[in-house]
Amino acid sequence: MSASHYILGIALVCSSCGDSGEKKVSLEQTRAAIEVRDAWCDELRPVEITAESSIEGADRIGVRLTSDGTTGIEPFNGSGTFRPEKPTLTVDTASTVSACWPFSTVDTLSLTAPFSDHFYGYETGRAVGEKLSFQIKFQSSMALIRFFLQSDNRNDMLESLAIKGDAIINRAKYMPYAGQWIEISGEGKPVVLISDCLLNNGRNHDFYLIPCESASDIVLSAMVNGKEYVFETKLPPLAAGSMTQLNLMVGREGKLIPKSSWVDNERKTDLREIDAVDSVSVGNYLRKDGLIVAKRDTLTVAVVFQTDGRHGKAIAIEDTEGTYSFGHRTNSSSIIFPTIDGKLAEGVINDSSSPEDEMLIYKPGMPYPGDTAFGYKDGAELTSILFKGKGKDYESSMLSVISRQHASYIPILGEMADAYYSIQPYAHNGLAGLIEPFTGEYLTCSESSEHNFYGIDMGKGVVMSNYSKQYAQLKLRLFYLF
Repeated sequence: MSASHYILGIALVCSSCGDSGEKKVSLEQTRAAIEVRDAWCDELRPVEITAESSIEGADRIGVRLTSDGTTGIEPFNGSGTFRPEKPTLTVDTASTVSACWPFSTVDTLSLTAPFSDHFYGYETGRAVGEKLSFQIKFQSSMALIRFFLQSDNRNDMLESLAIKGDAIINRAKYMPYAGQWIEISGEGKPVVLISDCLLNNGRNHDFYLIPCESASDIVLSAMVNGKEYVFETKLPPLAAGSMTQLNLMVGREGKLIPKSSWVDNERKTDLREIDAVDSVSVGNYLRKDGLIVAKRDTLTVAVVFQTDGRHGKAIAIEDTEGTYSFGHRTNSSSIIFPTIDGKLAEGVINDSSSPEDEMLIYKPGMPYPGDTAFGYKDGAELTSILFKGKGKDYESSMLSVISRQHASYIPILGEMADAYYSIQPYAHNGLAGLIEPFTGEYLTCSESSEHNFYGIDMGKGVVMSNYSKQYAQLKLRLFYLF
């Protein structure tokens, strides 16, 4: 064999040995990479969020996850425990997490007053099993100022509320997954809430504000029946998650008078949305909080039976428990109705079997003189007058109920006649199926004389004028304004 062939053979052998070594290293690297990948895959888990603090009513939150160096935002659904809308979502056990309500697709929001409530959530613990479960504590980023207004006139309408002060911010950028406010502006400009509601309906009026570390002066302005009423005060520092409540009374000379106030540093929150109707219809339901809804719920107090689509009257779904007197015999609205319809002082409504001198013809909309018990239609006004003159001994009277029920009033005879007509088969309006039946004799605030009032038997339609204000004990079915 020539020298050249010998050298070539050695080279080939060496070359072959070199390829084998390189292939061996490459396989080991590949095998190691596969093992790392498999180990990492073993760490992937389905994920869920457990709310450590209550955010009752929040059924959809935003969750910001950083997994394997990638950050994404996902919607999670649930109540107390939240799971991803995307059921295939998995993350590694080293992931970092934060959350917010309401759901946001971005890390920074530009917001303008009036603000709503915002919550952010941060991790307080995690449990690794078949699932990766994060424990998240939620905290409101807002301070709440709540105003509750009342007046002596049950017909008063609240058109708007405005609040201003050095600590009242109008614009800001907000980081929902960090709970941080940045780039605030618009200090001192008023924040306005359009209410257009009955003032005495029991509704709270809430301003959500950006937290402030120092005490500050504010001015609240309320437009009531077209007139401005003002309240000035100094607020304590406004901490995130706190509530400052101020209960005010409409006074004279354009002032709102403080009745009571308190601060709750950790307010309770219910984030459930109430499906209030936009246009009110007969048969809708009035709630304790003054909202009108289409379906009856646990807060329902009355059924709408008269409305212009926005405001109107509602009748309680059931009697007030017990029986009551009209009140002290000297308590009077000074509006006396000598007759029911201009002729009779007693009789039976729409009973064709009654003698002519006892039959009262009634139908809603019939033109009765305003000085008759059927013709006068403003029970809320008479109730307000009676309540102002109630005196001290009224606890067993019908007026004691009014003091406990927002926006309620004692119906006059004409309004009870409306109700009586509406529950008859010939009315064809369905009211009878929406309220508890009337049984027995009921109070009205219509006075027939100095010491007597009109009462009505709602089962028979019998109207009597000789009930004693002080001694007669009758049932009570409240009416409501809204």
